Amino acid sequence: MEFELWIRMIKESIEKKNIDPWNINIAEIADLYMGKIKELKRFDIRLSADVILVGGILLRMKSEVLYGECEIANEEYGDEFYEDYDDYYNYDEDNEDVKITPPVRRPPAKVNKEKITLDDLIKTLKDELEKVKKKKIKKSKSNKKSVILEDVQDIVEELIEEDDISDIIEKLLDDLRREKIMVFQKKFSSKEDKVKYFLPSLYLANDGKVELIQEELFEDLIVKLKE
Repeated sequence: MEFELWIRMIKESIEKKNIDPWNINIAEIADLYMGKIKELKRFDIRLSADVILVGGILLRMKSEVLYGECEIANEEYGDEFYEDYDDYYNYDEDNEDVKITPPVRRPPAKVNKEKITLDDLIKTLKDELEKVKKKKIKKSKSNKKSVILEDVQDIVEELIEEDDISDIIEKLLDDLRREKIMVFQKKFSSKEDKVKYFLPSLYLANDGKVELIQEELFEDLIVKLKE
């Protein structure tokens, strides 16, 4: 179904930027796609669940690439990431603040999956959307105690499920107002905290509230409050 809006948005972005469809950078596509969403918002265009969810999946793939843990083919996304899937069918720009993820120098992925073909990317996104719809049918909510999670995607899923990302962003801002500048790896030493605070750091950088600096690959990531 190549007429789907999210597919057209990806293809148009690739064509406009003259990107090689056989060598697509996931991080770049995520940025371009979110830029498209922001552009559509300016014209008060109501966006479907699939369009918004694809943006979320791309951002998540980008964040995993940045940590060298992106696995493209047959990746299992949990139910929690799509907890509010139904709400997106009535997407309202007053309730959803769409961000463009800022470009950040990143280390190469441990598995060379940060670049894939256009066909593979679309297939992956279609598969994930299909999983969402199947899992939504059998989803059951239960109150479970928080546990320390072992992999990146579980941590991100828990963060979104708990709907506490705004609290985390505010805490990060409070810390930066006091410290002005921080070394990300030293401030957040555990794997769980690094992943938990990385996406909020990207959002703040996109908002122009902080600056992310990384001089060399694998070097410390500096988070600096903008005055």
